[in-house]
Parts: sequence; structure tokens; C-alpha cells
Amino acid sequence: MSEEERDATSPYTKDPGPPGDTPTMGGLVTNTDAPDEEVFDENEEDQIDQGSWLVDRARQIYQSSTNYLDANIISKWERSLSHFNNEHSGDSRFSRSNYKRSRVFRPKTRANIKNQEANMAAAAFSTHQLVDIQPKVKNNPDQIVSAKITQSLLQHRLSTKMPWFLTVLGAYQDTKNYGVCITHQYWSYKEDTDIIPAFDSDNNPILDVDPETGEAVPMGVERRIVRDDSLHCDNVPPENFRFDPMCDWRDPINTSPYLVYLQPIYVNEALEMMETEDPKTNKPMWKKYTMGEILSTRRQNFDRTRQAREGRDRVDPADEQAGNGYTTVWAHMNIIKVNGDDLVYWTMGTELLLTEPQKLIDLYPHLLAGERPFTLGVSNIETHKSYPAGDNELASPLQLEINDVANQRMDNVKLALNKRYYIRRGGQVDLDALIRNVPGGGVMVNDPEKDIKTVDTRDVTASSYREQEMLGMEMDELLGGFNPTAGQQQGKQQSNGSMEMQAGSAGSVQDYSIRIFIETWMEPTLRQMVQLIQMYETDQTLLTIAAEEAQLFTRYGVEEVTDALLQQELLVNVNVGIANTDPIKRIEKLVFGVTKVSELPGMVDRMKSSSVSDEIFGQLGYKDASRFFMNDEEYAKDLEENPPGPPPEIELQQQELQKNIEEDKRRHERELMLLQQKDRIEFARLALEKQIKLEELYSRLGVEKMKDETIRDQAALREQNKATEIALKRTQQTGGTK
Repeated sequence: MSEEERDATSPYTKDPGPPGDTPTMGGLVTNTDAPDEEVFDENEEDQIDQGSWLVDRARQIYQSSTNYLDANIISKWERSLSHFNNEHSGDSRFSRSNYKRSRVFRPKTRANIKNQEANMAAAAFSTHQLVDIQPKVKNNPDQIVSAKITQSLLQHRLSTKMPWFLTVLGAYQDTKNYGVCITHQYWSYKEDTDIIPAFDSDNNPILDVDPETGEAVPMGVERRIVRDDSLHCDNVPPENFRFDPMCDWRDPINTSPYLVYLQPIYVNEALEMMETEDPKTNKPMWKKYTMGEILSTRRQNFDRTRQAREGRDRVDPADEQAGNGYTTVWAHMNIIKVNGDDLVYWTMGTELLLTEPQKLIDLYPHLLAGERPFTLGVSNIETHKSYPAGDNELASPLQLEINDVANQRMDNVKLALNKRYYIRRGGQVDLDALIRNVPGGGVMVNDPEKDIKTVDTRDVTASSYREQEMLGMEMDELLGGFNPTAGQQQGKQQSNGSMEMQAGSAGSVQDYSIRIFIETWMEPTLRQMVQLIQMYETDQTLLTIAAEEAQLFTRYGVEEVTDALLQQELLVNVNVGIANTDPIKRIEKLVFGVTKVSELPGMVDRMKSSSVSDEIFGQLGYKDASRFFMNDEEYAKDLEENPPGPPPEIELQQQELQKNIEEDKRRHERELMLLQQKDRIEFARLALEKQIKLEELYSRLGVEKMKDETIRDQAALREQNKATEIALKRTQQTGGTK
């Protein structure tokens, strides 16, 4: 089937609208739009034989894979999960019920894995840009636009529509405990329909007669209600996924001749799938069976791996024997390769056939040739091993030794504080009081000198603590941990340079593990999720937001998002590199790289300063740099209100011109002062020549001035005397009247 035919028959194409009422189960969707394509013969007897062959094949691959896991892998997973839960494994002597000595578990394994998870979170989620999508052909305008829109859609889906943070850290934790992580990528679409009733002019419902039943049914308009339209990436417990151990260790998912995905479901869910019919074919999604037949497929529910993960003190959540609709049963999704094609079908356990086999590409049309909707990742590389060891398994011997040393030391301390005694056989000694050893208590004996003999135990020496510290350092070295106080605890003073070298070495080990995880799981998973978005995304709100963020119309002149625009070949990368667990060093590397690249001709004008600032502030714990720097709109508004100054060259010339102007002004002032000084000298010379005449003139002017002043003073005195006489007369007149 060509890509065009597959797109036309896909139930999730965007042009004809979302798919019809097609229930899903773990991403498996019956392709109702495609023509019936029988894989096997249509003869009824042959179909019965083929059904038996499919069930037998499902049973064989399940049994063989289970035998391999039980014989080679499960015991290691069980021990690793026990250590992760700070519990002694089942084969340890500390787990025996009759073991009466110290049985403390030192949580070194959990501390190391928690530290690595924190570094993974810092490396992968330090900035809000979770993924970088680029066009495969750099100068192709359609691919450029498609990359912008797809990145915005994926960013929104991962940030708001699904728990991507928990999914990534859960997968990374699986690689540490099991050695592998497995996820299932699919698009879930569920919808219901109801009827909007029609009313006549009297506001009475309009009824019609059902030709089959003869009953009156209301008429109206059918309305479609979308219940679920979302992208999914589900973490699969490794014990619930099987593949051939002889597959290529570099790509087990796509090179194994079979895959088995064990999905736990409730009996009620299985019955609902069997009752739900396709409205076009009137066939049930799953073959119909009774509740008794479904319950009969239950195998022994106890699973060693699941029980170890839950812990010995918890009940297995799948161990439910109620026998009702809420009992857990197991549906198997079987993918087998037949004549070069992947066929998929579901069975209930390994006894009942639920669906007829179909081509995997028909159920997951977004997949590329030879691709399957699962991804498997690791954080350690062990060549030619399909199940590599995780950090938990690698550190397991050291964890056992740490526990052994710690418990022996505690036993020694207890013996030093609470002595052992030799008690004479047959001696009348109060054993209960002796064993209680209560402070201030007494013990009844006949002969204190001979009946009881105290055994002195030497206190633990520093060698025990030294041994435990050495074991802890070896474990840190193996897993990439770093304890800055280890040197001080050993009585050694380490220089800052030595500690930085140790921290750098530990960081390199963790960075190496993170890079392996990104290459094997994160990037392949994100590529499948991009393919899912390109084919199934129909949310008009998200498409509008993505178009606005990509400036689809203003920058590229594109008015709407079409299928052809989205479905372009793109490159998906994760923005995490080696040596990125330390944020300070990461910033230093970024600044160093930007500085060096900026020295190249023409690279400064091409720099995306906003991306650089977002990356730097992301490493400092902020979402981006928007709190500290203006965006494009704010910057444009600020430019209008506060126009920028001249360029540096012109500003320098202006400064030189201003300097010259000031120098000319000072020179002018000096010349003016000299001229004024010359004028004063000339005036003084002329005054000296005519000194006598001036003195005579001044004396004459002084005499005249004195005369004028005397006349004015006499006139003022007369006026004052007149005013005094008038005031005196008024006073006398006022006094006589009284």
C-alpha cells in the first residue's frame, strides 16, 4: 500500500475530519475506513485452524520469553529493586526470619540513583525548550515552516497535555534499575455521539417510528462529542514486554522477530471492548467471550519483579482473586513478522484470540517502514547483550559489602555495650534478669564468683569505618557519584583543584550515561511523537497557537496549516550535550563557544541572542530570560519612546568635535583676557597723563556734591520740625477735650 493510499484510509486524517466512533485499547485502533484485507484464507475451517495457530504462536513466544527471563534476568531485577527500596534481597541472609543479628540496610544505591535522576532533570529540563526540530533541507521553505509549527505543537503537547517530566525520569529510573526502559507511543482518540432533539412549532419533540422495533424515537441532529484526542507515551514495565534475546542488541525493538506487550485490564473493560461495535461493519472490536471464559485465562498472578518493585510489605496490586468485573486479566498484544510484514493481533492471556491479525502499518500508519510503535532505551552499553545491566545491578556487590561491614560493626558495638556471659551449667541464675540487663537491676545467683563469667569484647576500631568509606568511594566511582567530604572524613585535606578534578570525573560519567539515554530512547521516542503529531493533530486551537508563534503569515505568507505543510521530513534533536550536569560549567561552555563563534566574520549578526539568554537563565533555575529582558514588542516600543544614540564611530567623532569646540572656546577666552588687559594698561597710561586735571575736576565735583547734600539736609530738617509741631498741637487738643 502506498503512502497516499495509507493516508487516505487512515482513520486519523485531518482533511475528512477526526475518525468515527472507534474505541481504542492501548493505542490499537481498528481501521474502519480501510477495505477488509484478509491476511488468511476466508474459509471458516481454515480460519479456525489459523486462529488456533495464532493462539499457539502467542503461547510459544510468551512461554519461551518467560523462560529466558526467569532463568537469566528476573533474579537480577529482583535484587536490584530490593536494593532500590532499601531492602535486603530475598537471597540475603539478612532476610531470613531466624536471623537475630543486626540487619540494617545502608541506602547507598538509592542515594546514587536519586543523584543521577536530579542531574538528568537538570540537563533535560533546565530550559523551556524541550526539543529542537530543524528542517532536513535547510533552504526548503516548506520544511522551515513545518519545523516551526511542529516544534510549537510538540512543545505544547509535552508541556500541558501529558506528564512528559514524569515519563522521562521514570524511563531513566528504569534504565538504572532494570538496565532497559520501554515506552509505547500512540495517539488515543475516543468520541461519543448524542442526539439534539428537534421540536415542532408547539415546542413538542418530533418523533419517528423505528422500522425495526416499531418504537417511537425522537428525531434530531446527531452531535459528536470528543472524549479524548491526545498524544500518549506510556512507560511499560520491562517484565510486561517481551522480545527475542537473540535480536540485534543495538535495536531490539525493530530487529526482534516478535514482540509481546502484556497489558493489564479489568474484566469489565474487556467486556466493553467485546460489546462495542464498529458502526460501519457492525462487528465487535474484540471477539465475544463470557466473563467465565475471560477469568479462566488468568495465570498465576504473582510476579517476582512486580512484587519486588512494590516491596515485601505491600500486596501485589495485580493479585486480585475476587472473580468479578474488577478482576485484573492480561491482554497480550502480539506482533510477529510473517513474510517480511509485521502482523499484530490481541489475545486474552495465551488462550483466547481477541482480534484477527492485521498489518501493523494499517493500525499505526504514522510509522516508517520497518518501525514499531515501541522504543527501548539504555543508560549503559554492554555490547552483544540485549538486556544490559543497570547501575543498580553493577553496584550490587558493593552494596552487599557495605551492608555487611555496617552490620558487623553494629554487632560489635552492641557486644561492647552489652556483654556476653559464660553461665555455669546447672547454676541457679536468674536468666531473665541477666538477659534484660536493666540499668540498676540485679541478678540472683548462688556463687557470683563462679556462676557467671563476663566476656569482654573489644570495641570496633577505625578500620571498619575506613573500609566502609572505601567501599562508598568505589561505588561513587563506578556510578559517577561525588562526595566532597570523603577526603575530610579520611583525615586528608584536599585542595580545591583536586576536588574539582574528582567532581569533573564524576560528572563525565553521569554525562556519558545521560548521552546514551538520549541517543537510545529520548530522540527515537520524540521522533515517533513528531510523526504522530504530523498525522493526527486536529486541535484547531493548538494549530492556531502554533501558527501565531511561528509567525506563519507575517514571516512566510502562509494563511493556514495543511497536511502537506505538516508532513515534511524533519530532524529532531534534544538540546542536551556532554558535560551539562553542572549548570555553572554549562554556562561557561556556552559563553566560551558563543564568544569564539562571534569572532568569526559575519557571525555576530546571525546570533540568536534571545535563545542564548534563555539558555543561560535556564541553567540558573529560571524558565527563560523574559523576566529580565524585553521581548520584541517591548523593545520596539522602547525604541520609539527612547531612540537609540548614534553609532560608536559617529559618537567618537562627535566627542572629538565637542573637544575641539571647547578648546577653541578656551583659546578665545585667553585672547579676550589679553585684549582686556591691554585696554586697562592703555587707560591707565592716559589717566596718568591727565592726572592733575582729573584731580581738580574730582575736587570741584566733590564741593558741589557737598553743597547739594547740605541744602537737602536743611530742607529735610525743616520738614521734620513742622511735622513735630503739628503732632504736638494735636496732642494738646486731644488732652483738653478729655
